[in-house]
Amino acid sequence: MTWIISSFIVYSKNGVTQYVQRSDGASIPPDPNNTDYAAFLEVDTDAKLCTRVEIPDPVPDPTPSDKERISALEDAIIALSGV
Repeated sequence: MTWIISSFIVYSKNGVTQYVQRSDGASIPPDPNNTDYAAFLEVDTDAKLCTRVEIPDPVPDPTPSDKERISALEDAIIALSGV
């Protein structure tokens, strides 16, 4: 099978390739023993012509934990009841 540059998207984290996605949606791990990854290396070469996407850091969940919610409720009860 012949691949073209637009057939691949490289996903990386801090400049390190995490996986390569083929145009059909298949995920290819960066393993030189994998035939699809070897085909990708032939297409991409040192020029790195394929599309690159940096995987962003996850955004922390702003939802308070159960412990934080209970503490806030207890503080509100104390503030309202004066106990």
